[in-house]
Amino acid sequence: MRLLWAGVLALLTATPALAECPPAETMAAAAEGWLAGERLPDPAVSSIQDAACAYNSYRAALQAELGEPVGYKVGFTSKPAQERFGVTAPVAGALFADMILQDGAEVSLQGSRSPFYEADLVVTVADEAINAAQTREDVARSLSDVRPFIELPDMALAEGVAPTGPIMAAYGVIPWRGVMGQGIALSDLSDPVRNLAELTVELRADGQSVAEGRGDMLLGHPLDVVLFLTRQGTTLEPGQVISLGSLSPLVEATPGIALSADYSIDGKPMTVSATLTD
Repeated sequence: MRLLWAGVLALLTATPALAECPPAETMAAAAEGWLAGERLPDPAVSSIQDAACAYNSYRAALQAELGEPVGYKVGFTSKPAQERFGVTAPVAGALFADMILQDGAEVSLQGSRSPFYEADLVVTVADEAINAAQTREDVARSLSDVRPFIELPDMALAEGVAPTGPIMAAYGVIPWRGVMGQGIALSDLSDPVRNLAELTVELRADGQSVAEGRGDMLLGHPLDVVLFLTRQGTTLEPGQVISLGSLSPLVEATPGIALSADYSIDGKPMTVSATLTD
């Protein structure tokens, strides 16, 4: 698969090397393999800092093929997820246009390796002032809407590679596909900060309830996930979307399942659906 190495190398040479950072060529080869449907090898990282360095190389290779990111996925935004993967803070990875499907999509699981599904939540950036936000209220003023989102992550690690926090971080928490529904403008909410914390969702498979969740499962408040991104140096741009994290446990995805997620925020409904196919 063709890689635009000029763009890749430009990104890599701007990145300071860490002692345990895997070679850029190793991470670029992993990205090329992942795009071709292969599993991801052990990147040989033992810390989140080294994982961040590794991800710079991996993301550069993906970006050369998939174009500029359309947003970000933030993982490990709940205490159970952090405890499961042995981390104490969230981790972010880029989302690309090919990863985002629209409400009602038929999602082929071909090309996935170990797919799962979960209820998630997306917000859309409206104003670059979000990058200077200090409070939840500041963030809310710089967002245009909140959207329902069923994420389909793919735990595409090679056989025998345990999904530790650093390994997941080295691959940007491995986004694969997600189905996004029609959102609600934050300007239509009576109190966006309170309403987002109180948001509820019920995830269903073939009409049967799988899990329920609340907005405050995400770092204690969904808007705190956005503050995490900006405070760790991510520059957000108008129109970008942010996947805020898991509102339900991961469930193994298999063909033939009809998924739906029904949300309520400030008394207003949001819904999104998808059908998993071969």
